[in-house]
Amino acid sequence: MSEPGDPTESVSTDDEPRSSQLPLRDPIALTILLSTVLLLIVFYHRGDFPGLPEHLREARLGWFGLNFVCLFVIPVIFARLVLRMSAAELGLQAGDWRLSLKCFAIFGGVTIPAILIASRWPAFQLYYGRYIWLREDIPLLLIAQVGWGLYFFAWEFFFRGFLLQVLGRRFGALAIVLQTMPFVMMHFAKPEAESIAAIIAGIALGWWAWRVRSFIGAWLLHWLCSATMIMSVLFWHSGGPGV
Repeated sequence: MSEPGDPTESVSTDDEPRSSQLPLRDPIALTILLSTVLLLIVFYHRGDFPGLPEHLREARLGWFGLNFVCLFVIPVIFARLVLRMSAAELGLQAGDWRLSLKCFAIFGGVTIPAILIASRWPAFQLYYGRYIWLREDIPLLLIAQVGWGLYFFAWEFFFRGFLLQVLGRRFGALAIVLQTMPFVMMHFAKPEAESIAAIIAGIALGWWAWRVRSFIGAWLLHWLCSATMIMSVLFWHSGGPGV
């Protein structure tokens, strides 16, 4: 017999067989399955569309477009037709913008200096040094930064909007942690330090978006962090591998 407070007392001991029926009509199950497919697509495919000039492919403009379709357009359509949720309910709104400004200032004040320091590390110099050629083509560099903005808009909508708000309907604030796991996994191809930092970022940005009911602030900060890292590696490089 369990003692009061015994952690095993909440474990079911009945011998009833568990259902073998897959809950494929459950909206949460459908959301997770769709999300899995979409993340696989953007992880393994570069968006190298036929006819796209080589320099635009190298600037990853095709990949930005692929991410925008997979992580924004398709989830918006799915949410509207299947979940009966509007884009505003998924965080595409101003929300509590005053609190967002405070979060932006606090989180940005911590992350930007950390990024400037990390940009000097060899792993980041090597990874982001792939864009070093953009120093010779400033107009394309600016276009690429706009493309990154589009990319991060889709990413933040997907993780801090779509997944967070849909899962939040059933799991409440636990959705902050749930959306963090796939977010971190999508960083596995990047330097290990960035993947580890993604755990903290996923929870912090998730809390922010959950609290203000909007992913807009998280998107702008994520875009700024990316631009800071790339521009720092390109123009404040240490001459390490890749640069």
